[in-house]
Amino acid sequence: MNWTEISKAKDFEAVRMAATELDVNERDERGRTPLMLLLTNHMPVQAIDLLIERGADLEAEDKLGDTALKKAVKFQQKEAIVKLIEAGAKLDSPHGILATAWNLARGRSKEIADLLLGTTGAVRLTLTAEEQDTLDDIVYEQSIQAMCRKISRPDSPVLLHAVVNSYNWDNGPEPMLAAFWNPACPEITLLDMYDLLDGDYWLEHDLVELEESGENTRWRELADGLQERLNRSRKES
Repeated sequence: MNWTEISKAKDFEAVRMAATELDVNERDERGRTPLMLLLTNHMPVQAIDLLIERGADLEAEDKLGDTALKKAVKFQQKEAIVKLIEAGAKLDSPHGILATAWNLARGRSKEIADLLLGTTGAVRLTLTAEEQDTLDDIVYEQSIQAMCRKISRPDSPVLLHAVVNSYNWDNGPEPMLAAFWNPACPEITLLDMYDLLDGDYWLEHDLVELEESGENTRWRELADGLQERLNRSRKES
C-alpha cells in the first residue's frame, strides 16, 4: 500500500502503520507529501498530528507551490490549520502577502482567514456588529462628499479594508482617493485597490488623452499613487 491509497482509505490505523514503514516526506508525481495527501482527502486531524510527530516537513511545496498549510486552507480543514500553526508552520511567504495561506483563505472563508491573522500584513476580515454598522453607513451614503469625509476619519485598517472591498467603484474615484490618503490604509488594501481599479489599464493611457475627462485623470492619479506607494513598500521590505 502507498500513501495515495492510504489517504483515500481514511483509515487511521493504516496511517499509523505506514508512518512506521514508509517515508513521511516522500513525494508523488505532483510533488505532494503524505501530509498534503491526508489533508486533500480530509483525513481526521489525529492522522495529521501523527505525521507531524513523525517529522513531516511542514514547508515542503508541491508543483503548484502549495504547502501543507495551503492545502488545509484549500480543503477548509480548520482543525488541521490550527494544528499546523501550533506545530510551527510558517505563515509568511518570501514572495509576499499575496503568496500566503491567509491570502488564499480570504477568497474562501473569512473565518478561516482569521485563523491566520499572524501573517505579516494580514487584516481581520470578520467585522464586529459595530464595525458592520459603520461600514454600512459609509458605503450606503448618498453624498460622495460626505462619504469621502467618513472614509477619511477611521484609524482602523480593518474598517478601511472592508470599505474598499465593499465600495461600488462605479461611483467614481473620490472615495477611493480618500481611502488611499488615509494613513491607516494597509498594504494589502492598497494591493486590492490596484486590482479593483485595474491600475495597469489606467497607467497605459496617455495623460493628454485622459485630460478630456476630469474623472479619468483622477483614476489615473489613484493608479499612479498606488503604484508609487507599493513600489516603495517592496523596496523597503
